[in-house]
Amino acid sequence: MALKDEAKSILEKLLGPEVAKQVDNFDDPEKYPKDFLDECVYFLSRLIGEETARKKFEPLYRRYVKQH
Repeated sequence: MALKDEAKSILEKLLGPEVAKQVDNFDDPEKYPKDFLDECVYFLSRLIGEETARKKFEPLYRRYVKQH
């Protein structure tokens, strides 16, 4: 599953499919995976809090963003 699909899945489970469509407006996940995930976390944090949002997306950061 691609990063965008996985992010949509997380949002869809929490908030429904209409809200999950918002990721279509975020940065290109293929070119800018970290920026894309940062936008997802920011978006979700406005609804459920930053700490919880980060926990939801942490596995995707580990999988898609190279750690330096």
